[in-house]
Amino acid sequence: MNLSSPATQKLYDQNPYGKTFEAQVLSCCGGEKSHKGQFDIILNQTLFFPEEGGQTPDLGLLIPLPSSPDLPADASSQVRVLDVKIKAGVIHHFCDGPLAPGPPVRGSIDWERRYDNMQNHSGEHIFSGLVHSAFGYENVGFHLSERTCSMDYSGPLTREEIDRLETAANRIIFDNRVIDASYPSAEELAQLDYRSKKALSGPVRIVTIPDCDVCACCAPHVRRTGEVGLLKVLQIQSYKGGTRLIIACGMRALADFRRKQSVLEEVSHLLSSPQEEAAMALSKRLADLLALKDALHEASARLLASDLAGLDPSAANVCLFENGIDPIRLRQAVNQMSAVHSGYCAAFNGSDSDGYSYILSIADGDARILNEQLKERFSARGGGSAAMCQGSLRASRRDLEDFFSAL
Repeated sequence: MNLSSPATQKLYDQNPYGKTFEAQVLSCCGGEKSHKGQFDIILNQTLFFPEEGGQTPDLGLLIPLPSSPDLPADASSQVRVLDVKIKAGVIHHFCDGPLAPGPPVRGSIDWERRYDNMQNHSGEHIFSGLVHSAFGYENVGFHLSERTCSMDYSGPLTREEIDRLETAANRIIFDNRVIDASYPSAEELAQLDYRSKKALSGPVRIVTIPDCDVCACCAPHVRRTGEVGLLKVLQIQSYKGGTRLIIACGMRALADFRRKQSVLEEVSHLLSSPQEEAAMALSKRLADLLALKDALHEASARLLASDLAGLDPSAANVCLFENGIDPIRLRQAVNQMSAVHSGYCAAFNGSDSDGYSYILSIADGDARILNEQLKERFSARGGGSAAMCQGSLRASRRDLEDFFSAL
């Protein structure tokens, strides 16, 4: 990094809606040993917003300009801007290729990404301003990436309070209020009541939303609240004694609504229920399923008891075959068998097609001996103690019965 470079002129400060710009390459260094193997390019001015204030950076392209304005730009020599950082006022563009210092370049930002960030960041200011006004809580954490927009507040918020804040935020959006970004003088700043996460020095950029929020912020914002489109709270979490919210604004909110609408339509179709009754229908279906599982367990227990009663009490070695029995009940069955039979007692749970899990025991002996024989004969997998072993294998019931008959 060239720390002697002059501070980069922030074109995004002057025009957050700019999509392309021209600049001079002041320096280029790096490569294999630099930041992620990328090239660190410093320009005299830029539209690329760096990673700052909890927001991820702009991405895009830098394209070398020809020596004559009559010649077309050489797109084959363009480099992709993969990351942007700021240090001591100098903005560093980390790119996938080098650019020669001196000649001019044209920069082109990923406008869809930029505008998405602007919508969500402005939405966060609206919501945080309302939280501060209504509860006095501070926004102690903020993260805006291409996937999520999260805010951490210094106090607890209930679901009802959040719903009221969400409604108020959307009313401000629908009011289409002007959002102003300015640099007040030191005297003006001293008289201004504004939100800030940290003590600031030097020029301070203040973003103002009338009758809603005044906050120090370095990021680009939309011009009017109406451009936020819609603000929707997606998740609520208790976090470090306060509240963490995940929100979506603008096109993100629309995309989230579409995804959830698609899921609701599918669930409604599967349940043969109107969408507004899908939750009730699903709850009933789950209750019915639970009742069926309970009935199945009771029937399985009766069948297991019947199968145990059908074993020859005079036989030393016995085996039992079940399907869908709870492992705890299967273990209890083996214990009951060992109390009656002196030899190896085994219970197999499963089917010929799906394979079997098993539990085996012996009242006076070492169950591991039989377990090793199952491994040799049927490639069983499992282990245990002298008193009891368990495992799984793939074999037919007939072969297993023949195996036990030969013991």
